[in-house]
Amino acid sequence: MKHNFEERKQNRIDYAQEQARKNQAKSEALSKSASEMASHIPFGQPILVGHHSEKRDRNYRAKIGNTFQRSVDAGNKASHYRNKVKTIKNNRAISSDDPEALEKIDEKIAQLEKLQSFMKQANVFVRKGNKEGFLKLEWATEETWEQLNKPDCFGGLGFASYKLTNNSANIRRLKQRREQLAKLTKVETKTVEIEGVKLVHNVEANRVQLVFEGIPSEEVRSQLKKRFHFRWCRSEGAWQRHLNNAGIYSAKDFLAWYGEHRG
Repeated sequence: MKHNFEERKQNRIDYAQEQARKNQAKSEALSKSASEMASHIPFGQPILVGHHSEKRDRNYRAKIGNTFQRSVDAGNKASHYRNKVKTIKNNRAISSDDPEALEKIDEKIAQLEKLQSFMKQANVFVRKGNKEGFLKLEWATEETWEQLNKPDCFGGLGFASYKLTNNSANIRRLKQRREQLAKLTKVETKTVEIEGVKLVHNVEANRVQLVFEGIPSEEVRSQLKKRFHFRWCRSEGAWQRHLNNAGIYSAKDFLAWYGEHRG
């Protein structure tokens, strides 16, 4: 949640690292076990078809193969978790749970606006053939000038129009997201009871939460997860999802459904 964002991020990293370690150890142990099992079969010895040992031999070799496969599977799982650690550490996406989300979005918007300005000014200098003026721009380099003056597949020079269009769209998207997050920061935590269920707009946790008096039925739990995309959080004692328009609407839709099906 928002109030322990960094702690939860570190917990995910720690968990993935531990899973990578365990699965790597398991893979190595299984590989060693399979190799030891295989060492008991004389090198090059075929299955003695028709011999009384044939069935036992086939089963033993199958067991060796299965053990090697389990070793490979554990190794792949370890690799998956190692990659997950890198992904979490290197993730530069701005999470709504991050207490510094607004500041980070502002910084990103500023960078994209500077890039938009640079691309526009660069294109003007390229059209005029004004290298001297171009090199006075903050991000300009000799290499960039050379690249911008190489015709693209359509014979165009400078930054392609789609790059400016895409960058402008990203700026608009981030500004819209910032506006939504800014509105949420002004919302106060509140709790209302509907259909015997507490609906909580938990600003501190950045979650919309549903709190039941007891354990909901299996059908209700299934609907919460599959249809309304809520997840159980033991630490909060609630079914929850992000506190945004989608989460709020989903909570209201669930409560309407719950009112029709509860009894």
